[in-house]
Amino acid sequence: MQPIKLTLFFLFFFMFAKAQTKISGVLKTIKGTPVANANISLKNSYDGTSTDSTGRFAFITNETGAGLLQYSALNFEKDSVQINMGSGNITINLTIKEALNQLQTVSISAGSFIAGDGKKGAILSSLDIATIAGSRADIFAAMQTLPGAQTSFSESGLFVRGGTAAETKTYFDGMLVKSPFNATVPDQASRGRLSPFLFKGTSFSAGGYSAQYGQALSSALVLESTDLPEKTTTGISILSVGAGVDQNIRFKNSSITAGGYYYNLSPAYSLIKQQHDYTKPPEMLGGNFQYKLKTSETGMFKVYASYSRTQLALYSANIDTPAVPKYFSNHNLNIYINSTYKEYFGNRWKLETGFAYNKDRDAGLMTVNDYSRTDHLTEGKATLTKSFGQLSNFKFGAETFNTGRLESLNGLSRKYNDQISSGFAETDLFLTNKIVVRLGMRAEYSSYLQKYNLAPRTSLGLKTSVHSQLSFAYGRFYQNPEDEYLIIKPLGFEHADHYILKYEINTTDRNFRIEGYYKDYNRLTKISNGDPTNTGSGYAQGFELFWRDKKSIKNADYWLSYSFLDTKRDFRDFPMMATPTFAAKHTVSVVYKHFIESLHTQFGGTYSFASGRPYVNPNNPVYLADKTQTYNSLSLNVSYLTHVLKQFSVLYLNINNVPGFNQVYGYQYSANGLNRQPIVPAAKRDFLIGIMITIGDDTFVR
Repeated sequence: MQPIKLTLFFLFFFMFAKAQTKISGVLKTIKGTPVANANISLKNSYDGTSTDSTGRFAFITNETGAGLLQYSALNFEKDSVQINMGSGNITINLTIKEALNQLQTVSISAGSFIAGDGKKGAILSSLDIATIAGSRADIFAAMQTLPGAQTSFSESGLFVRGGTAAETKTYFDGMLVKSPFNATVPDQASRGRLSPFLFKGTSFSAGGYSAQYGQALSSALVLESTDLPEKTTTGISILSVGAGVDQNIRFKNSSITAGGYYYNLSPAYSLIKQQHDYTKPPEMLGGNFQYKLKTSETGMFKVYASYSRTQLALYSANIDTPAVPKYFSNHNLNIYINSTYKEYFGNRWKLETGFAYNKDRDAGLMTVNDYSRTDHLTEGKATLTKSFGQLSNFKFGAETFNTGRLESLNGLSRKYNDQISSGFAETDLFLTNKIVVRLGMRAEYSSYLQKYNLAPRTSLGLKTSVHSQLSFAYGRFYQNPEDEYLIIKPLGFEHADHYILKYEINTTDRNFRIEGYYKDYNRLTKISNGDPTNTGSGYAQGFELFWRDKKSIKNADYWLSYSFLDTKRDFRDFPMMATPTFAAKHTVSVVYKHFIESLHTQFGGTYSFASGRPYVNPNNPVYLADKTQTYNSLSLNVSYLTHVLKQFSVLYLNINNVPGFNQVYGYQYSANGLNRQPIVPAAKRDFLIGIMITIGDDTFVR
């Protein structure tokens, strides 16, 4: 029996040894440089190894037949190669490609400031917006610290590169928001309705933006909402002007968030002297609801809905009859719904669809006149994107929205309604990792205007070094005239041509950019003998500088922006070409934030400067030739991180215009032109105190 056992042993050993395969070789870059510490493995097995300092590797496997040899390394793209095992040892030379670093790859960026998760050239995150001194967590106020944007004074909105507030449009997950601002007060700007913490990405484009976005003549503010939250939390905010609560519930693949708030400015106005005599200080009640569902590994469905009511009433000075002040009241109702769905499928395809509804109603009394105004927007949109190559893509889509206004005065009413349908196509073509071209086209048709438009857009990005880039953009942009003119009669599309040239140096901790532009406006709405026409025109040109530094000062972050603007228009009721009242030639913003770890406290300051703005002086024969004094403001805030009832909390204090600079937005003249009164802020300085408590999460990211 012994010989038989030995025979079987050697036979088994021979078969086992024969089944083993030695796989060896060397891993190098395309340029022939060895890659050390790379992972080499057989798919669906435990067999593998790592490369040595010379890029060489070797390991033995018992697998047989066809298999996939995978290899990967830090800062390189994953790759694999098919091999056949069991027929002898394998020696193979592998080549690996360097991964595309976002900071080292060219992008489309002329005219745009982009922020968000993983976005290149990140500028303002949600936390940035919330902690900028003077912004009070208002997205639009924060954007005014960036170059190209003017400080809004007596009119709500974002004024960009010589454009009116109506020429900047806000998009929530690609869907147009018709009424993004709170209820208005005469001669005072209102804050935005949307919280910055709704969004993970913010793209502020001062011109040259994508063909996906229409009906924006000067600028687009594109907001991308967050996905599923990490955990279940409860947020409580107690402010000097009111309070709010949000309950967020996280499930395995979905989440629900419901919240409400109540604000009443009466206590604050009793402490802070106001320029108006409020008989009903602003009072706001509202709530919101969100539902998010992860439909697959790559799919996401979202619903956001909000509701708010605001009431206010006040007396303001009447320069013609001082003994009889002007009376104004407003009861505002706002409803907004946004629903989107996104999914990747097939061979590198992405589908994005959305629906949005917005209704905004103002009603009240102006002196002795009853008034009401209701704006509405219903929108549907679908976009398909096909990726090809490493970075290139082609997208096309369509959208349609029904929009209009109904207004009345003392029982007399009028309205208009418009169905705007559009299609768009655009490609981002990466010729190399250092050269990208964007070619786009957008077409629109307005049922009310009964007109078509065709808007070509193109951009070019050229990487000049590891961290620097040169960009150019051209585009034609169309927009319907404002509702106040369309409700009188149909007109034609207004349009503007944008030309932008930008140079940027961008690293992880620092960003510098200089950008020049020219905008040519045509067919602007102009009032002629009380009748609106499309005979207006204008131009805007200038340059901007921006510098942000998170590295030079430990635990500090600051940025500086400067804008030079030369613009003139002949539109609205202008008798001639002139610089409009909302345009300052020089604008400067300095923002600084510093976190002191030992005190668990962040301090911040924002200084804003704007040169004098034109105003109409009826005693001066030259139209809009007079200018206000320069605008100066210094705001400070402090945030203290602590625990209240064992829950993570932030104590917050913000003071606007701390030195009490005199600020004049313009002047109102009496009918005979002999008397005037300045248009000034609601208060010389004001403050906000609050505490924010988070139950279920103690994370704070600076």
